[in-house]
Formats: sequence, C-alpha cells, structure tokens
Amino acid sequence: MPSVPWSYASDGPVAGLGYARETGDLFAIDEAASLQRLDASGELASLTRLPGAARLLAVSDDSSAGVVVIDDGMVLRFDRGLQGVWELDLPEPCLGVAMSPFGNHLAVALTDGQTEIYNERKRRIARFETVRPLAYLQFCAQSAVLFGAAEHGLVGCYDLNGAEVWQERFWSNVGDLCSTGDGDLVYLAGSTHGIQTLDGDGGAVGAYVLEGTVRRVACSYEPYRIGATSVERRLFWLNIDGEVLWQTETPSDVVDLSCDAFGDALFCGMADGTIVRLDWTDL
Repeated sequence: MPSVPWSYASDGPVAGLGYARETGDLFAIDEAASLQRLDASGELASLTRLPGAARLLAVSDDSSAGVVVIDDGMVLRFDRGLQGVWELDLPEPCLGVAMSPFGNHLAVALTDGQTEIYNERKRRIARFETVRPLAYLQFCAQSAVLFGAAEHGLVGCYDLNGAEVWQERFWSNVGDLCSTGDGDLVYLAGSTHGIQTLDGDGGAVGAYVLEGTVRRVACSYEPYRIGATSVERRLFWLNIDGEVLWQTETPSDVVDLSCDAFGDALFCGMADGTIVRLDWTDL
C-alpha cells in the first residue's frame, strides 16, 4: 500500500501537471486559470493567475522554465518563479506541447498536422508535418529526439531538425504518451488495448492489458515503474514487466499523472481539484 505524504487543493479542476524530476517541483494548471508550483513537500511555492483558460502544460526537468498553452492558441513561457518570459501566438490551435529537460527546446503540435520546434529565444528552428496531427509529445532526456503520437493511427520519433527517425501506424486510440529517460521504452495509453509498449526504434514490445479503458500513463526516468489510469476511475501501479503491483478506485477522474525519476512516487491531478502524491516504499 502506498503512503500519502501530502495532498493539495487547487482552486479549480486540475487541467495538467508538470513534474521537474531534478528538483522535485510539481507545476500545475487548473480551470480557474491558476498556474502554481508546489515544492517537494507539497507546499505552495508560487502562484499566478493566467490571462485565459489554461489548456496544456510542460516544464523542464531542472524547473528553470515551463510553458503553458492559453485558450488553445497562445504559448506563455515562464521561469521557476512563474514570471512570464515571452509569449508566442500560434497560427492554429495547439493539441500538444513538450519541453526539453533543460528548457532549451519547445515543441508544439497543431491541429493542421504541423509540429513546430522553438529554441529558448523564441526562434523556430524546425517544422514538420504528419499525416495525422500529433496530440502527445515528449522529448527524450538522453537523446536529441522528440516522440509524438496522434490520437489515432500514428506514432513516431523525430529529430530536432524535424526529420523523421521512425514512424509507425498505430491501430488503437491513444490518450497519452511517455518514455523512459534513455528513450528505449515508449508507453502509450491505448484505450481498450491497455498500455502499448514500443522500443526506442518503434518496434512493438507488447501490451499490458488492464481492467477498463486506459486514459493516462506515466513512467519513471529509470525503467522501474509505470502508473496508469482508466476512464472507469481505476489507478494502477505496475513494474517494468507490466505486472500490476497495486490498484485502487479513485474518488474523482484523474486528469493527469506524473512519476518521479526512480518510480518511488506518483502524482495525480484530479477533476475535483485535488493533487495528491502517492509514495511506495515496499513495492
């Protein structure tokens, strides 16, 4: 059984989480247009109000920078104190966003199928198009590549110039994407097909079939643990082989998940505004 070191009540339903694995800071956005940073003890360290509805969030692993997508079309880059650094107006609504480990690169996926990569100075350095718009993005921590998945039919890997490293058809709906730090394992929340697992070259490793419809997935930096949630409000904690170590029913829908580097902690952001940290010591 996990312990619950802390929980936090946001001002509104949680819209997204971003965990900085090097510092232990947890960033969160909610439907009350709040952007907040919690320290490793779950205490509120910084809070700011955004000029519009917060849709998507991504942060660097060292917590030096982050981005939030506001009203689908505006990107705000902020520092660790949540002070705005610059704004970027996008040409199309944004479906997905990712930030590199030290905040040097930002990727945004747009509804027209274009994915754009920017540097920390707001300069666009790459643009590429996929046959289906990407919706879920993550930079690899140890290699200069970007993983991306569409909501249906496509998953791929791209370099920082926008060139395709590999791309595969994917025949199930996708609700989330994450990868280990070395990029050797990529996990997809595959709806009724469970957690779909690929290797770093896009090859199929297998599927971890869970009870219900998998909605969110998060994994540790090291290949130790996987967290997942279902539409039916089930929360799962698995080892790297897909064995379910623990599961429970949640009191509210889990909107977003984040996992720490070694798989000792899982952070859950809920539709009722609760953010909770779960810790495992014996699993």
